[in-house]
Amino acid sequence: MNKSFVEDGRAEAQRFFEANPDIELVELLLPDINGVFRGKRVTKNKFLKSYAEGINMPGSVCLVDITGDNPEGTGLLWSSGDRDNVAKPIPGTLHRVPYGEQALAQVMVSLYDLDGNPFFADPRNVLQGVVDRLAADGYFPTVALELEFYLADQNETGRPIPPAPLDGSYASDGIQVYGLQEIENFDRVLHDSVSELNRQGIPADTIVAEAGPGQFEINLGHVNDPMQAADHAMQLKRVVKGIAWDHKVTATFMAKPYSDQAGNGLHIHVSLRDAEGNNVFSPKGDEEVSDLLKNAIGGLQASMFESMAIFAPNPNSYRRFQNKAYAPMSPNWGLNNRTVALRVPAGNANAARVEHRVSGADANPYLVLACVLAGVHHGLKNRIDPGEPVEGNGYEQHNGRIVPRSMISALDHFTNGKIVREYLGEQFVEVFDVCRRAEYDEFFAEVTPLEHRWYLDAV
Repeated sequence: MNKSFVEDGRAEAQRFFEANPDIELVELLLPDINGVFRGKRVTKNKFLKSYAEGINMPGSVCLVDITGDNPEGTGLLWSSGDRDNVAKPIPGTLHRVPYGEQALAQVMVSLYDLDGNPFFADPRNVLQGVVDRLAADGYFPTVALELEFYLADQNETGRPIPPAPLDGSYASDGIQVYGLQEIENFDRVLHDSVSELNRQGIPADTIVAEAGPGQFEINLGHVNDPMQAADHAMQLKRVVKGIAWDHKVTATFMAKPYSDQAGNGLHIHVSLRDAEGNNVFSPKGDEEVSDLLKNAIGGLQASMFESMAIFAPNPNSYRRFQNKAYAPMSPNWGLNNRTVALRVPAGNANAARVEHRVSGADANPYLVLACVLAGVHHGLKNRIDPGEPVEGNGYEQHNGRIVPRSMISALDHFTNGKIVREYLGEQFVEVFDVCRRAEYDEFFAEVTPLEHRWYLDAV
């Protein structure tokens, strides 16, 4: 292990514990393929040793379904003896847990093989592989993520119920997009969340009331490190969920918690810098959109169908894709148009970028970014023409090209595609497919109340 990493990391940790003398336990946070943190708690002393020694964790923990179960067929459980890998702390991610009654610290970790190579199934390592390919061609991404979520009353039914305002005031009915009163109704959750994110150095800079009752969006400022941007998104979800719970409400990033309301999206803004820091997507002369930005959009179109299993990772994810429901239905693009999948926002030419609007907030941000950047690189490398931009209602202009509408269709595109397989790696594609199909089978093994209502007497 790099000597400076060990010394700098231990010095950072020592400063943290001197400033927080009441903390004796540290939570290790490892993202799995679902975008859920897994890990363990260790003592302060054991954690300090981890900078030199690492901490053993099984690689199989990355490849679980949403219930936390390990599906058969990945080759990382029984057939391999469920062997250990080594988790290493990520610099700059050691912070105090801002909620709950126990004094705790938390730190993000990444997983490595015992010989020191990045573990193939750690989503952070998958993203890093794509970033490295861009860097090899002189491209360096700048990205920003936007996450939507619902706040719901805590209850024992297992169904989300729109919450009453925390201050006891009147709750407005209907859609209140960009409503300020809606933010005020829940300002203790929202402002506490943004304040804590900023305290951790995470650039949360905007709160917006969205289309559904109790639905909000917190935007993260752009950063020049895609890995850090995905780390920020993961921490945003953790912070919002924890602080909301302390305020007696539930926060959910589920793609479609209400059948009659808008779903939760994860929007990705991407531009590319050259080695001198210039935005290579900026138009030149009389261009409205640069050729490089068009090529990137063409690559995102070409890779979209085979990336859908990442953008929409579970059966509920596909309920979000409905006509005029704020989820794009086709790999179309347009200028300053929120009805398309790939939007070129209005603004300063130096900030030229593409906004990728397909993914749900339930998706793993590392894997979403990996697929988005893979599509961008593929388009640049092959100079793909995206065709003419859509004007007007993009939901009605798809030329028969509709994104996969079911999990199995998306997985078939994922495994049969060539672009994503090239960038994410053969082994990762195979084990991801095993995990998702196992979850699909388990999901559809349960007969739902709707099926009883529709079919019990009718057939």
